[in-house]
This record gives sequence, C-alpha cells and structure tokens, in this order.
Amino acid sequence: MTSERKPILLDGGMGQEIFNRGGKGGYGEWAVAALYEDPQLVREIHLDYIRAGADVITTNTYGTTRVRLRHVGLEDRFEALVRMAGELATDARAQASRKDLRIATSLPPLEASYVNEFELSFEETRAQFAELLDLLDPYVDIYLGETLSTSFEARAFLKAAQGRGKPTWLALTLVDHGDALLRGGEKLTDVIETARRYELDAVLINCCRPAAVDAALPVLQDSGLSFGAYANGFVEIPATWSERGGVTQLATRADLSPEVYADDVARWIDAGAAIVGGCCETGPDHIARLRELIDSGM
Repeated sequence: MTSERKPILLDGGMGQEIFNRGGKGGYGEWAVAALYEDPQLVREIHLDYIRAGADVITTNTYGTTRVRLRHVGLEDRFEALVRMAGELATDARAQASRKDLRIATSLPPLEASYVNEFELSFEETRAQFAELLDLLDPYVDIYLGETLSTSFEARAFLKAAQGRGKPTWLALTLVDHGDALLRGGEKLTDVIETARRYELDAVLINCCRPAAVDAALPVLQDSGLSFGAYANGFVEIPATWSERGGVTQLATRADLSPEVYADDVARWIDAGAAIVGGCCETGPDHIARLRELIDSGM
C-alpha cells in the first residue's frame, strides 16, 4: 500500500444485486421497483455491505429520476421514493450500529446510462440533479454523481452540488476497450480539466471493466486529485446497448471472483487510489474480500 492512510471502501452493486435476488430488470423498474415492492430487500442489501466492511454505502436512487419513473407511470411517487431510499440507508446504518459509516447519494445519468444525447437541456439537467440533492440531503454525507458518460452530465451534477458543504465525488464511466475515453467519446483528461472549475473532492472511474480503470490510472495520477475506482462485472457494454432494453441484455463475467477482483483493486491502490469498491455484478463477497485486502496492508 503506497499510503499509510487506508483507502475508503465503498459498497458494491445495488441494482444488479436486487436483480440477482429476484428483482426486476426492465428500464424504469430496475433498482427502483424494490423500493415499492420489497423495501426490506434494499435494507438487507445495505446491511450485507455494512457487514462486509464497507465504509460508505450508496442510496438506492440510481433509478429514481423523473425521466425513468415517468417511463413506468410513477413520476407522481418521485419524492416519496427518493426519501424512502434515503430512509432505508439510514435505517441500515442505525440497525448495524455503525455511526462511523457514511452514506453517499447515487446520482445517475438522469435519462439513460452510457449515452451522449439528451432531451433535457443543461439547466433542466442541473435543476433535476439539484432536486435530488435537496431530497437526499438529510440522509447523506457525500454527494456522489456516478456512471456519468459526458462532460455535460458532469458539469450539471457538479454545478448542482456547489455550495452545499458536503464532499463531492464525481464518478465517470469509460469505454471498455482500454482507452481513457468516456463512453460519450470525450477524453478523460479533458473532462477532468473541465471538472476542476468546480468544488470537487475526488474523481472516480466506475461501471466499466477493470482493464478500463487500469488504462485511466496514468491520467488519474497526473490529475493531482484524490481518485478511486469501482469497476463492474459485465463482459462489456455493447455498442448496440439500449437502456430501454434493460439490464437483461448484458452478459456477466464468469471469471470475476472476489479474489480476482481484489487483484485488480490492489493495482489501483498501489497506484494511489484513495477510494475503491465495486459496481454492477460485484456483491457483498467482493466487498468483504476488499476489506481483507485493505486491512492486511497488502
């Protein structure tokens, strides 16, 4: 381990964990349906990650955007579902008696993941991120905007988070073939330079293959910012991806065991990563193995 200070350990995937435990996989339902059908499942997944040793858990709000809920006729329940997600995370923290545990927002792409064309204007996007932050603020300690594919989304999230007095983490998703490019096509270096104009406490890479994180490490190191990563366990996000098709169109790797993933994460920590965890198709067993890795001093 390159630093005496231990890296912060995030939780693993929530939406895919719900799906793998019997939840729905369709656009507009994935991740969020459990809030109104089986909230105890959401709480139990939070608890499983806390028991595994996570330092930070994220709210189950990846699916609770106005656009996604509108698709399934649930926009009228938007505020109630966002608040419920916040309450379930805080309930889990209290049940686990982990006052040191922090809670982060999961602020996702508002319309669809892995795309670079949007119906919402920049001001509409900023306003909807701000609305989510307003609703989640009583429950969270960290503002995390994650799986963002463009500087458009990153700037809107960061602008919405300014002046609120809590740590702000920006998590960007990269192409899976090894270039340090966002899925929207922009260079990671350029997007980081844009992000510097805002209050930003850490930049992370998430929801791409571990190899994509490896390719981004030199850029992250050169940025001088606190950085980290949490990769997914999908084979890849195909070029034909359409979020309206749901996550059932994605294939899961059979070879990303907790031990294999820990080897990936160990490289990132050696390179200076201050925040690590898991994304889609990583679960409590992966996080427990990362806890062992971090506590061992590698």
